[in-house]
Amino acid sequence: MDKEQSIILLEKMILGDEHALRQLFDMFSHKLFHLAYSHLQSQEVAEEAVLDVFTAIWNKRKSLTHIKNIESYLYISTKNQALQYLRHNAIPDKNRLSLYEIELVAEDDTPEHILLDKEYESLIQAAIDTLPPKCKEVFRLCLSDKLKNREIAKLLSISEKTVSDHLALAYKRIASYVKKRYRQ
Repeated sequence: MDKEQSIILLEKMILGDEHALRQLFDMFSHKLFHLAYSHLQSQEVAEEAVLDVFTAIWNKRKSLTHIKNIESYLYISTKNQALQYLRHNAIPDKNRLSLYEIELVAEDDTPEHILLDKEYESLIQAAIDTLPPKCKEVFRLCLSDKLKNREIAKLLSISEKTVSDHLALAYKRIASYVKKRYRQ
């Protein structure tokens, strides 16, 4: 769905349309979960944070007429909710999820190639896990959420140059990590 359609859904929700709220939830909840999880490191608490954001926008829907970009509003609200949970000592899950599901397209489906692809995917995932937290967050927003540098900069309150620097660092570190450890 594009920005125009999300604004139409927001307008319907403001008027009390629960179905529009559900559509907004379906449209954005997956990305918002990833954002909350990147801060909270707990699946249960991240899901709760996202639900709290949607509950809050429903409860104050009549005061949201000024919003021009619902996606940015939801991202900022989710980030703030996650930070509020952290301030109140939300306990991270011991069963951590991977926010970056790397899946390679197999050139050959022989058992040997499938095994090598799985090994390579694990290696890339391990490389991503070694990135500094802010760098990892920028990389995730770019890779998983497909946000543009400008959108990431606005969401995280940093400059576009900083976003570019984080992405360059992420790619450089991932390539270096994989090069050091991958054996063909």
